[in-house]
Amino acid sequence: QGEDVVAGIRTPQDLTIAARQIHNSELPSLEEAMPAIYQELLDVRRRLEEHFKDMQDIEFTIQAGKLYMLQTRTGKRTTQAALKVAVDLANEGFISHSEAIMRLKPESLDQVLHPTLDPKAPKRIVAK
Repeated sequence: QGEDVVAGIRTPQDLTIAARQIHNSELPSLEEAMPAIYQELLDVRRRLEEHFKDMQDIEFTIQAGKLYMLQTRTGKRTTQAALKVAVDLANEGFISHSEAIMRLKPESLDQVLHPTLDPKAPKRIVAK
């Protein structure tokens, strides 16, 4: 299954009911179809994030009603997202405020300190 997803042959189903509704999917989410496995996945995610003290990208599969963890790694993110994750981790007590500050590369802060376009601003298409 994992190879199919990585190769783009198969699209995974949504994990949560909320995500399924956002994506307007007819397929049940993992939360609906296998609530015990969904809860187990949440527990594993929590343990991994507590251990690594950072947001994790988690690859997993479910076969014959059993959850298998394939791999985990620190999640990639934009500077804005890294800032939010660092603040959240500090506020939740996973890391200290000084560690949160040290996680941000000084040169990356350039991305958040300069004006950017408002993503909610009206857009005018000038060419196609």
